[in-house]
Amino acid sequence: MGTLDHVKLLETKVISALDFVKRITGENNQLKELAQTQKKQIEELNQLIQRYKDEDAQIEERILSALNQLNQVEDAMEDRLSQGQATAEPAALGPGDHEAPPPQDDTPHPDQATHQS
Repeated sequence: MGTLDHVKLLETKVISALDFVKRITGENNQLKELAQTQKKQIEELNQLIQRYKDEDAQIEERILSALNQLNQVEDAMEDRLSQGQATAEPAALGPGDHEAPPPQDDTPHPDQATHQS
């Protein structure tokens, strides 16, 4: 093999190496772009997660507040009912309502005893 053949072989290998470097450089740039895109997506997802966490905390706070208000209403109603039962007077009877008759006492009233004799 002559010197010219060696130079041609060297030239072919250099061209092949340059093509390989160009291809690898292109792939490297694509990987960098992909990494930047993924980093941006991760940041967006983290922001979304944080927003959901904040909303979840607000929802939980509102639910607890609503439960507290319901408990207060329930306690107030129980207080009113217990006070109403302790001091309640018989309610007025409606048209179809009947008051229960008083219990019968079999012992004669002192006035009745004198009349029966």
